[in-house]
Amino acid sequence: MAATGEAQAPPKAEAQPFTPLPIASLQMRIVAFLLDGIVVTGLVMFFFAVGFGQAALRYDDPPSSALWLGAAITAAAIFPVTPLLFAFLWAWRSQSLGMMAVGVIITTRSGYRISHTRALLRAVLWLLSIVPLCAGMFPLFFDPERRALHDRLAGTVVRELR
Repeated sequence: MAATGEAQAPPKAEAQPFTPLPIASLQMRIVAFLLDGIVVTGLVMFFFAVGFGQAALRYDDPPSSALWLGAAITAAAIFPVTPLLFAFLWAWRSQSLGMMAVGVIITTRSGYRISHTRALLRAVLWLLSIVPLCAGMFPLFFDPERRALHDRLAGTVVRELR
């Protein structure tokens, strides 16, 4: 009860930090990354089947225009879908599918749930961190909080659920 006699509303769940969680180990992050890679491979295979399905249904050799159309459909579908999927999962559950399986969570440095904007920023930066030969992952080996380049730029930390 407040001094005025009115009951105070409890704080929102999103505004409360998670209990102090340890930093996720490198091994757990690698396993989560590999599991997420399996999910992305499944998405690529789905869009590949949709994109090249029309070329496969032809009885003769498909013309090169059909192959280019299939490649364009696959690329146009997978590049927006993958970051949006991860951003949605990170904002909704603070975990991707691989992270759910391994038991790690993404928080801000102060331990709060990440926002939709920060999740989308992290997803885009994650792609940029992986594309040049995974060069953005090298800080994982030297940073005490095991933060990769995309984590540093997005202000996130991957923590272990216990």
